[in-house]
Amino acid sequence: MVSIIIPAHEEAKYIGVSLEKILNQKDIVYINKNTDLKTIAAETSGRILCEITVVVSKGKDNTEDIVGQHPKVNLIAGNFKGVSDARNVGAKASRGDVLLFLDADTLLNEGFIKRLDSLKNSTNIIGTSKLYPDIQSLKARIFMFCNNIAHIISKTSMALIFCHREIYDKVKGFDENMPAGEDLKFIKLALNEHAKFKYFGDISAVTSMRRFETVGYLKITFEWIKGYFFKPPSYYDVVR
Repeated sequence: MVSIIIPAHEEAKYIGVSLEKILNQKDIVYINKNTDLKTIAAETSGRILCEITVVVSKGKDNTEDIVGQHPKVNLIAGNFKGVSDARNVGAKASRGDVLLFLDADTLLNEGFIKRLDSLKNSTNIIGTSKLYPDIQSLKARIFMFCNNIAHIISKTSMALIFCHREIYDKVKGFDENMPAGEDLKFIKLALNEHAKFKYFGDISAVTSMRRFETVGYLKITFEWIKGYFFKPPSYYDVVR
């Protein structure tokens, strides 16, 4: 089973569309926290099970209300200290073999969940997938093309990370004391535990370029390079 964990803080603009893209994937049986796994497995033999957990850090908008409109989605709301805390809370509440940590402003394309489910017996897998920008400017398209290549070479990710639960448990989740660069550390620790990094070009997602458009493509790229080779930044440029 695939468990999708989405941390969300003031994401009312994106979270509804993101959830619909997931829930509209074909040939998937969606379950929630009240579903008995043994019963549903017997009733849906041979079909792919998926659960979605959105961990909402309370804010000033109606993100929580939007998530609550989807009965097939597990909602956890509270005052979390950051994205890593929210991810870890969601992972602990999930029951799947394969975990997908997904940004709230990222849309999964058709076939994504099926592909991840095929990894349920690959206990040493961690990775990411091809990404497309949500705007079609030449600058955004060139950036994302280069970004995808960089992920293959550097074994890094953006917007989404998937891994087997065994790998997540070995590295004990995301570092909740890091305001930025926690995803990089998570992958590095997994590789130290002999995980194999996989980049899937046969599945993809579309992610928001709002942060790059606001903060600047070059500035963020420089911060990433500095964080990869030296030290992650002590702050994160939040753009809503």
